[in-house]
Amino acid sequence: MAGLQLRIETHQRTQLVDITDRVREAIGTTDKSVVTLFVPHTTAGVVVQAAGEGATAVARDLASALERIVDESWVWEHTSEGDGNPWSHVRTALTGSSLTIPLVDGRPALGDLQAIFLCEFDGPRSRTLHVVVH
Repeated sequence: MAGLQLRIETHQRTQLVDITDRVREAIGTTDKSVVTLFVPHTTAGVVVQAAGEGATAVARDLASALERIVDESWVWEHTSEGDGNPWSHVRTALTGSSLTIPLVDGRPALGDLQAIFLCEFDGPRSRTLHVVVH
């Protein structure tokens, strides 16, 4: 199967967007065994994290924690190069730019409370996610 691209619109500076259903839809029906997701941006990442009943605040908590762990008010050397968002690069490095998820019966083998999130650290923006099934 050829790679697909998804466009995801974000609406906040720091935001985790549940993209699980969009990834499942993009995969469709397949007999392949793995899906790889890649975000070709240096200020956005992708993670698997808890979601659903009993975990509805996890994404907001993670976004908030990353804002506290990597504070925008620190002195950032990269700002001298004209960049106004150096903290977003560090937050992205902590989340990662790709995931590989096994497929079972053609579907992502996620746990009952797991979901796939695009992590925005310099929004709002329009983001691309590459989805490759192999």
